[in-house]
Amino acid sequence: MIEVEERPIADRLEGIPPPSDSMELLGHTTELQTLADNYRAGRLHHAWLISGPRGIGKATFAFHMARYILSNPDQASATESVASNLWPETVVRQVSQASQPDLLHLTRPWDDKTKKFKTQLSINEIRKTQSFYGMTAGSNGWRITIVDAADDMNANAANALLKVLEEPPKRSIFFVLTHSAGSLLPTIRSRCQSLSLTPLSDEVVSEKLISFDLGVPKPELEEISKLAEGSVRRAVVLAQGDVLSEYRQFLKLMENGAKGAASDWVNVHQISESVSRRGREDAYSLFIDLVISWIGKQVRLQTESPPHVLAGWTEVWDKANQSIKLAEAFNLDKKQVILSLFGSLFSQNKL
Repeated sequence: MIEVEERPIADRLEGIPPPSDSMELLGHTTELQTLADNYRAGRLHHAWLISGPRGIGKATFAFHMARYILSNPDQASATESVASNLWPETVVRQVSQASQPDLLHLTRPWDDKTKKFKTQLSINEIRKTQSFYGMTAGSNGWRITIVDAADDMNANAANALLKVLEEPPKRSIFFVLTHSAGSLLPTIRSRCQSLSLTPLSDEVVSEKLISFDLGVPKPELEEISKLAEGSVRRAVVLAQGDVLSEYRQFLKLMENGAKGAASDWVNVHQISESVSRRGREDAYSLFIDLVISWIGKQVRLQTESPPHVLAGWTEVWDKANQSIKLAEAFNLDKKQVILSLFGSLFSQNKL
């Protein structure tokens, strides 16, 4: 890893190197080699839709492939190996410092006024491709754009990206990252070759968590790695904050069949106030993901239950997902989302 001065990068976790700095790719090596082989053979498609759950290494994968291409400008003589120790120091450092002239990383921008990252990847960011591809290319002639993540685009940005993909500049390569490919415009998906990356194993997540030296007690390593569901990012958020404790409180309420008694709501308010505090956006998102995942498991487990019970869990699932989407779209109060979620769960437990 190259040591560089920290700079604002959307979704960056404190103390953890961002994908642009990471020289290690966990898993996905077969897929990386396949793309490298296609590049050497002159068959690499101009646009790749790289999909998979958040935190499994999609951005790290894209930056690895970008460094490989930038390190091997001549396809015919490119190295067969994708090992990072073969990349020139200049390329590695420029990518880490966001100063590589032939690489454009599009992500949610930092707002100096609010001292926060903007909530969307706007059309103004996508339009940066106009000046990027309008300039004279470097010695290799390749230009690479990483859209990270396409899920953050608003409608105008999505249409602007589609236009670029429909009429791609010469010697251009796009890596479009998405946590949910189905949520993107079908026309964007049709312009890209799809590459789905799978979650990492619990063992790999555990080993990486240990390497970060976050002081995770051994008894919790297995629990965190399992709940992470193949995402190093989820594992780090669980290890660094109180989400694990809050989720345990949630599980205790559910296992005890809580139906909304006064004491139940006292616990719920404690959880909701903690998770929805300012500055805990990652914790809130992860807590919601964990609860939604738990509800999904209940739906699958109730297939042989009476119809009204199964229908009730399905309704809880639908309501939860709908309220979360509305909250994200209209920036609604996070605490209220959690209270509403528990209200649905308590009603279901009364059946």
